[in-house]
Amino acid sequence: MKNKIVLFYVPFPSEKSVKKISNQLLEDKLAVCVQSHAVDSKYIWNNKISQTKEWVAIFKTNIKNKKSLARFIKKNHPYDVPCIIKLEANVNKKYAAWMDSILN
Repeated sequence: MKNKIVLFYVPFPSEKSVKKISNQLLEDKLAVCVQSHAVDSKYIWNNKISQTKEWVAIFKTNIKNKKSLARFIKKNHPYDVPCIIKLEANVNKKYAAWMDSILN
């Protein structure tokens, strides 16, 4: 599966919770890179419109690690109902080679 990358888009309640999960995924070599940033979120919860500050993380991994990464996030995420969006895409050859040298 050359030149493939899997991106996970996942909101978190705080920077601290993103850092905790990110560090573990990087240490376990389930992700090669994590990008995170603060966002303002509006959503429906308990039949009410809610607004809060959240942190969004984008986790980058390869096809081989996508199931393990998803399982880890589901098990360790602080939300009762986390949003875990997975996108598979093509990536340039040099990035794919760098990623695979770390994750394989």
